Amino acid sequence: MKYAIAVALALVSITFCVSASAHNQQSRAPRPSPSPEASDPCGGPGRLLATANRPTIGYSACAVKEHTAVFELGYQNQVNGTASSGSILSQVPQNFLRLGIIPRFEIDVIGPNYEATRTYASGHPDTLTNGAADSGLGFKWELPPAGKWTVAFDGLYTGPNGSTFLTAGNATLTGNFDASYSLSPATSIATTVAISSTGGYADHIHGQYGTTTPSVVLTTQIPNYYQFYAEYVLVSKVALNRGDRAFTDFGIQKLLGTRTEVDVEYGHALTGIPALRFSYIGAGMVVQLR
Repeated sequence: MKYAIAVALALVSITFCVSASAHNQQSRAPRPSPSPEASDPCGGPGRLLATANRPTIGYSACAVKEHTAVFELGYQNQVNGTASSGSILSQVPQNFLRLGIIPRFEIDVIGPNYEATRTYASGHPDTLTNGAADSGLGFKWELPPAGKWTVAFDGLYTGPNGSTFLTAGNATLTGNFDASYSLSPATSIATTVAISSTGGYADHIHGQYGTTTPSVVLTTQIPNYYQFYAEYVLVSKVALNRGDRAFTDFGIQKLLGTRTEVDVEYGHALTGIPALRFSYIGAGMVVQLR
C-alpha cells in the first residue's frame, strides 16, 4: 500500500511540474483548445485522452490512430475482505498494447501481467502467492462517427497460459459493445457492455461460467488537458462460487503533450458481504509511439 501511494504521489507531482512549465510557455505559444474536432470525437490534439482504455473498467469507443502503437501500463494495489481476514493484491504492469492497423481498426496484445497476493487472517501466518495472469489477443473496430455518437466493438481472447492459481483454466472469450455520447465539447457519457465466457476454481475444482459486465462512465475535461472521470460497474458473477458485485471508481488523467498520459485512480466495492468487499488505488500511463 505504501508503495502504491508513493507511486501515485510521484505521478501527481510530475503532472503539476509539467503543467507549470506548459503554463509558462503558453504566453509565447498558446495551445489549441482541448475540445475534439467537430467531425471526429476521437480526433483533435486531445486524442489520446479520448482513446485510452485505462484507468476505467469500460473500454473507449475510439480505436488508436492508424500506423501507431499505444502502450497502456499501470500499477494497482487492492485490499479485499476485512481488516481481520482478507488479502492484498498487487498488479503490475497491467500491460495492454494497441496497434493501429488501418483507420478505426486496431489489434491488441493483452498482458503479460504479474500479480502478487498476500493472504492474512487473525491467528494464522500470512501466505504469499505470485505469478502471471492469462495473456492473449484482441481487436477493436470503431464505426464511422455519427454526430455526437461514437460506437465500437471489441473481441478479446486469453488462453489458459497463466500461473496455476491465476489462470481461468480454459480460454476466456469476451465481446464488448462500446458507445460514447458527447454532452458538450468537454463532457461525455459512455458505456461498455461486456459479455464473457470464462472459468475458475473453487475448492480445487475447475468450472466454466459466463458473466456480463455493464459499466457507465462520465468524463469531463478542464483547461490544460486534465480529465476527470467517475464510473459505475456491475459484474454479474465474480467467481465460480460467488455472485454479482457492483463498484465505483473515479480518478484524474493528465495529457502531457500529445503522446503521453498519466493517471491516478481509486475504486471501492458497493456490497454488504464482507467476503466481496474491496478497495484499490492505482496509477499508470499511456504512451503513443509512431
